[in-house]
Amino acid sequence: MTLNPSSLSGAHPLRPRVRVHASAAAAAQIPTRSVRGRRAAPQGAPGTSGCRYCRQDRTGVATVRTRRQRLGQHFLRDAATARAIAAALAGDPPRVLEIGPGRGALTGPLLERFGHVRAVELDGALAAGLARRLGDPPGLEVRHADALADDLDALAAGGPWQVAANLPYSVGTAIVRRLLPRRDLFALLVVMVQLEVAQRMVAPPGGRNRGLMTLETEAYGRAEILFTVPPGRFAPPPKVNSAVVRIGLRPDPAPAAAIERGLSLASLAFAQRRKKIANPLAAAAAPAGIAAACAAAGVDPGARPQELAWDAWLALGRAIAESGAAGRHGEGRA
Repeated sequence: MTLNPSSLSGAHPLRPRVRVHASAAAAAQIPTRSVRGRRAAPQGAPGTSGCRYCRQDRTGVATVRTRRQRLGQHFLRDAATARAIAAALAGDPPRVLEIGPGRGALTGPLLERFGHVRAVELDGALAAGLARRLGDPPGLEVRHADALADDLDALAAGGPWQVAANLPYSVGTAIVRRLLPRRDLFALLVVMVQLEVAQRMVAPPGGRNRGLMTLETEAYGRAEILFTVPPGRFAPPPKVNSAVVRIGLRPDPAPAAAIERGLSLASLAFAQRRKKIANPLAAAAAPAGIAAACAAAGVDPGARPQELAWDAWLALGRAIAESGAAGRHGEGRA
């Protein structure tokens, strides 16, 4: 969708352009040049044979994947959806960190509601043109950076922030997992992800979609699906439905060591999700120790992993640690 710059209050033709900050990781992207309207090989590449973005078409000719293909971008083009995402944020804090603004479809509605929007965009061309596309609004700060790899403390300096994002399917889960533990930087996340991922985030105990993603979300926050978004509201349209999820981060999550213990045990159990938890957890402690820990934690050793609430995994990890039974074969998450 193309926003009308005049809809953004405070725009002025003489206002200086918004500075675009580029991080080291984002700046390291291989530059490309266009030949006859088609994207050619990265500059400096010895032909195309060694290019990591090259593929063979049906004629056997090497072509280069477009930036949009590489990043898995599906640009939101529906104004009503963008406004609904902006409206799902809280009134405080009045600062929004937008991850992956793309062409600015969501950035505009965010600026209408909040005085300060910091937009973090990996695509250098999109980052460079975002402010101009929106009429150089005074509350917009653009960072050319990678939200998955760059220093979060630097990207989110001056917080706490609320986060709004239309996340690429390929990295959406990884970005959410990176943000969840950082309650010191973020108060609320409103993110659009693939519907299947959203369903995993909110799956209740006993649900078929319940897994490690569910437990990580519950460990650090409370999630709810606000609404689904069909493919036709994006350009290009994806092949699957999306959903907008709101996650309020807990002000007082369990200690990091306790969360890691619980998730490590759950990882062992979900590797064999059809079995009773006592079987896969034998890799963490002797069978007698597991039985005693289950009794102490009030957990049924005959339960399947998807049947347990997050608090049960916390209690089980604490019971095993206190009994000294842990470490028979070691714990760890993949």
